[in-house]
Amino acid sequence: MHLRAIGAAFCSLGAPDASDAPRPIIPFNSFAHQSSFRDGFEIRPAPDGKGMGAFSTVIIAKGATLGEYTGEVLTRKEVEARYWGTRKENKHDRKWRKSRCQRKQGISGDYLFDMGNDLFIDGEDADVSSWCRFANHADELNDEGEDDVACNVEVRRRLSWDEDEQQQLRLFLVALREIEPGTEICYDYGGEYW
Repeated sequence: MHLRAIGAAFCSLGAPDASDAPRPIIPFNSFAHQSSFRDGFEIRPAPDGKGMGAFSTVIIAKGATLGEYTGEVLTRKEVEARYWGTRKENKHDRKWRKSRCQRKQGISGDYLFDMGNDLFIDGEDADVSSWCRFANHADELNDEGEDDVACNVEVRRRLSWDEDEQQQLRLFLVALREIEPGTEICYDYGGEYW
């Protein structure tokens, strides 16, 4: 259920560790930005060098669903070829990589969610992912280890059915407490990420 760090690689094709490479610029007309406006969030630079973050523009009640973590659904075999480098790329993987590069989308694997059953949600492509990709990490407890929660949302899985009556597992961000306007949306990525 957690984001899974796969290793950084960008459109310099073949650079397995491009941690110094700049992050791609996410255009304002991307689905990720458009969904933030619709749902009441602003995407802007986050503090402490975390890159971009999602900030609430409205009061959010405890228990409210903020949004769905969406993106391209990939199989384990696709992830192995495209991010992990444990399987040779086929023509579909190369076409995918070329498309990402042409559209200036990242290929770091930093936005993968392991859904189980050898399926992953890849939220890196801002043209198909929601604003939830901008939710940054925060620990569950504050620096003093008190019960005051640093993260303010959690990820919950929900089952749904598509038009063909096929079962789908989906991810949603849900508020752990009331969230004030201007607050950055953060959740605990879990030990698997780090």
